[in-house]
Amino acid sequence: MRRRAAGLDGASVEVRTATDLVAALEGADVVLNAVRIGGLGARVFDESFPQRHGCPGEETMGPGGLANALRTVPVVRRYWETVREVAPDALHINLTNPSGIVVAALQATYGAPVFSVCDSPVVFCDAIAERLGVPAVEVRLRYQGMNHMGCWTPSGDEALEATLDLVTGQDEDAVRMQGAVGAPYVRYYLNPDRILATQQAASETRAQQLQRLEVELLQGYADGQADMPRRGAVWYGKAVLPLVDAWSNGSDDVLLLGMRNDGRIPGLPDAVITEGPVRFPEPRRPEAVPVPALPPLPAQLLTQHAAYEAMAAAATGPDASHEDRLRAMLANPMVSSYDQAVALVDEVETGSPA
Repeated sequence: MRRRAAGLDGASVEVRTATDLVAALEGADVVLNAVRIGGLGARVFDESFPQRHGCPGEETMGPGGLANALRTVPVVRRYWETVREVAPDALHINLTNPSGIVVAALQATYGAPVFSVCDSPVVFCDAIAERLGVPAVEVRLRYQGMNHMGCWTPSGDEALEATLDLVTGQDEDAVRMQGAVGAPYVRYYLNPDRILATQQAASETRAQQLQRLEVELLQGYADGQADMPRRGAVWYGKAVLPLVDAWSNGSDDVLLLGMRNDGRIPGLPDAVITEGPVRFPEPRRPEAVPVPALPPLPAQLLTQHAAYEAMAAAATGPDASHEDRLRAMLANPMVSSYDQAVALVDEVETGSPA
């Protein structure tokens, strides 16, 4: 970070680090929550154990996402107690996965205005806009859903046909049937059998690939190599910084943000975190922009997912029981039977990294 700051032309940037949370938060205008409880080893578990029970493994969707939430939320909740004491007026931005569940659990406990941000819908909408040759804002105004569970509703058949091949992991006929273009992670619900087969044929999980990259990066930095290859953290430029600017100064730009539903998408619980277009007509005053109604099939799937996330957020609470965790697992659209849910929860409770 200091190397990057030193290379900024004409900018005066001071980079400070702290291992004490209170010291880090004092005077903060923005709090960015981006933690991985259990490290990449825990992500390996999240991406692996569902495969043993007939489900794809992923750190935000399905059984792996619930395992991640159950491990993550209790720790983040303790962090948040300090955040609310030391920096109560700061802008709170969450990047920690599974973002929708994490933010819903925090708001249920503290009532804090926390935004969930993700680069995935921004990149997705940009690709559609480029294909159609229209401004990105036109596409964003027709995007809605939840974190990693959103879709774009085209204005007509011509726009749908022109964008069918942009959908990840789905047949074009299936997209036509949906009547909407699903963002990449929707494939985990619509084609779990294909994803599971691909994962089981692979030699390593995505988390194991990242573990190798982490070792290479740390060794390179230790050896003084300044130009090491790294993951492109596009979420900062695409999602975080536009929100900070809009919150601080107001903006006519249309951002894609996650926040409490509160009627934003009719039929979904108010307390779940939904994603869609937001404007800031004044600093610190977000306004959700109305979006067109979803076609029946994606609306039904989103309703299922919202019910699952509401149960998952409740299952992360300090008084939650085994039955609460089992209920949330069974509600997930990727889980097909009670027996499967029991086996998955048993492994989460006995095998998940601390």
